Amino acid sequence: MYSASKFAIEATHESLKQEVETLGIKVLIVEPDAFRTNFSLRLVTSAAHEKGFSEEYEGTALDSMVTASKGITEIPPAQFVRGDPDKGARHIFDAVVEGHDYLRMILGGDCVEALEQKIGQLSHDLEATRAIATSTDT
Repeated sequence: MYSASKFAIEATHESLKQEVETLGIKVLIVEPDAFRTNFSLRLVTSAAHEKGFSEEYEGTALDSMVTASKGITEIPPAQFVRGDPDKGARHIFDAVVEGHDYLRMILGGDCVEALEQKIGQLSHDLEATRAIATSTDT
């Protein structure tokens, strides 16, 4: 649900950009990687399940995330979580104050890799369905 809600917000901002750009209003989607903050200290899992999730989720991405987060009692050190929140905040501030010519601000090396993977998947889907797509034209 966390990822789905983030994706919904992203779609909302893509639409918002189209609606307000002629008014001179810019929209910025900040896509951060993991940063050294207390976010992981506040992870709440379902008390209804011993592991924090039902057995159907064992071996999934949810399992990996919850298992990795359990037992964290302090902000992870830089060797485990590379994102420096002060640097990230500075880049966001600068983009808002000085202006920007992009919709998405990608923050963090892992986030760059994830976006490159997504672009690859979109490119694959486009090529795989190009003939189908164009065959529907009149």
